[in-house]
Order: sequence, then structure tokens, then C-alpha cells
Amino acid sequence: MPILYSGGSIVKALAQMIVGFVVAKFVSPGDFGLWATINLALTYSLFVQSGLINGLNRELPYLFGKGENDEALLMAGTVQTFTLVSSIAVLILAIPFLFLVPFETHEMTYGMFAIVLIIILNYYQNYLFSTFRSKDSFLQLSKLQFIHAFVNIVTLLFVVYFSYYGMVIKAVTVSLVYVFLLHIYRPIKVGLVWNKAAFFKLIKVGLPIFSLAYIESIASTADRLLIIKYSTVTDVGLYSFGFYALSSFTIFPSSIASYIYPKMTYNYGKTHDKMIMWRYVKKVTVILLLVLTPLAVIGYFVCPILIDYFFPDYAASSHIMQILLFAGVFSGAVIGVNALWSMKMWKYMIIYQLLFSILLIVCPFVGIHLFEDKLAGISYGILIAYLINFISGISLTYFATHSKE
Repeated sequence: MPILYSGGSIVKALAQMIVGFVVAKFVSPGDFGLWATINLALTYSLFVQSGLINGLNRELPYLFGKGENDEALLMAGTVQTFTLVSSIAVLILAIPFLFLVPFETHEMTYGMFAIVLIIILNYYQNYLFSTFRSKDSFLQLSKLQFIHAFVNIVTLLFVVYFSYYGMVIKAVTVSLVYVFLLHIYRPIKVGLVWNKAAFFKLIKVGLPIFSLAYIESIASTADRLLIIKYSTVTDVGLYSFGFYALSSFTIFPSSIASYIYPKMTYNYGKTHDKMIMWRYVKKVTVILLLVLTPLAVIGYFVCPILIDYFFPDYAASSHIMQILLFAGVFSGAVIGVNALWSMKMWKYMIIYQLLFSILLIVCPFVGIHLFEDKLAGISYGILIAYLINFISGISLTYFATHSKE
């Protein structure tokens, strides 16, 4: 099962890498930077779901592990209802904004319309994704990832023919198709039910997790906000292209985490054995380091050659990509820290998340002021942030799993 699921994740990651390079071939750094800036709204919009998805991610496998299936289904139905209502509310609020606010360019206008649609689709996608928690559902999800990769590649035709506008159309199309498939093959099919007790239980569990993750998500936008403040939107495009090195490296580990996290939580709900959790952490950390490190070394030497030859407009991104390849190694290899969430070790979770959030703000800020090349300075800051986070994450997980709490 992990091999098949990983195969789908690898194909999805490779497709995303191809997409990134093709988009750069047909979209200027300025337009690419504009779309990257608009996409920041996707991160900020997550507060609407109020931690319900985080709570469901944790409680579903835990309840299945305990054999309390009816309560698990009740929680899923409640979150589904809330997701529908919140999506409608966002659409109602967005419509007057989209039609009444005079945007500076047509590119920005189309981008804003697109991001509203993507935000709404993303809400439902987050819910659906959280319901894939059993062995059979992971098998189905792995197949959907192959289809997602295929659609991601095929829709590049939009970019080839319509440049920036094609990139926007492609983003909406891929999101729409993937959410449609997740809906059709969703493993938990419940109606629009509402249970106040289930809602508040999920809030109680999920809000602390969400709050910490949301702080980190906001902090993760600091690098691009710093570039906007101290440089130009074009530089945001150059940096975002280089950032593909990090984001592509995290697709595979993130997919593995979405498999390992519910499995760890299920076993913890069944045994409450912390040492089982630590064995999971050790194994996945070593495997990811062994896989990602040589890929980063190869990429370090290959990426500048490919960029200079195929993407001369993004030549300034070469050094950024080289730096962020290794940030991707540390980002991917720390996924074992999910054990803290499985065990609800709040003290360690808070330390980990807040420290990482501070690092994501402070390190790029220091880097952009230390280096004459602002993009390189921010990139080195991100690398240092992820390195320290890797060390602290593994250390905190060790202390948590070996504590007597």
C-alpha cells in the first residue's frame, strides 16, 4: 500500500515540476509574480474552516481505531454541512467585491475571479481529502493522484496558447476536475447532517491545531511579502519559480505524511503506545533523508544548466533553486513530527509550531538585509529556517515519545 500510494505521489510531484517549468516557458516573470501574489489569498482564506478539518483529520482515524464508527460518520457529516454553508457565504461576500472594486489590470481582474473559485473548491477538497483514511480509500486516492497528474499535464495546452490567462484557466480546471473526482469516489457518503456536540468537539480538538498551523501558514508568506516590500513583483516571479525546488520536494513527503499520520493515529487510538510512534518517526525520517538528499545534490548541478538553456528569462532563479533544493530536504524529512498531533502532545506542538513560524519570518528578514542580492538572502534565510526546524522537530518528537506524560 505505501509503495502504490508513494507511486501516485511521485507521479503527481513530477507532473507539478513539469508544469512549473512549462509555465515559466510561456509566462513572463512579471505575470508569474502577479499570480503568485494573488495566490497568497488561498493561504489566508483557510481561517474560514476554523480548525474543523484539522479536528476531523485527527478524530476520524482515532475513532475508527476505537471502533466508534457511528460517531466518526456523524462528525464527517457535520463538517460536510459546515463546508457547504461556509463556501456559499464566501461566494456571497466575494461577488460585490469582485464587481465593485476597480482592479488595476485585466490580468488582476481575471486572477481575482479565479482565486475565489479555487478557494471555494479548496474548502470542499480539504474536507474530502480528510475522509480518505482506510486502507481501501488510500488505494483509491493513489489512483486519483495519477489522474490528477495527467490532467495537470494536459491542461498545459491552456498555458501554451493563452499564456497568463491560460495559466489561470488551467488552475481552475485542475482544481475543479480533482474535486469532482474526489467527490465521486469519496469513501464516506453522508447527507447534510448537523450535530452541535460533534461540531464543538471537533472545534475543541481542531482549533488549537489549526491556530498553530495557520500562524505557520501566514508566516510562510513572509518571504514573498518581503520581496514585494523591498523589491518588485517581477522578483516575486523569479523567486516563485526558484521556489518550485522546495515545493516539488515537499509534494512526495506531504503525500506520505497523509498516509502515515492517520495510520499512526489509528494505532495510537488502539494501543496508546508512544514507542510505536517513535519507531514510525525514525523510519520515515531516515528513508526520506536517503531519498531526498541525493536528489538535491543532482538538482544542484543540473538545474542551472536547464534554466540557462530552456528558461533564460528566469536565469536569476538558478541560485535560488539551488539553495531551496536543500531546504526541501529538511522540509520533507521532518514529517514524522505529525506524531505529536496523533498523541495530542500540546506543549510540544506549540513549541514546534511557534518556533517554526518565528524562523520563517526572522530568517528571511535577516537574510534580505545581510545580502546585497535580496533574493539570495531570502533563500538562505529559508534554508536556515528549515534546517533549524528539522532539528527542533525531531528533537521535540523524541522527548514527547519518551516522556512519562
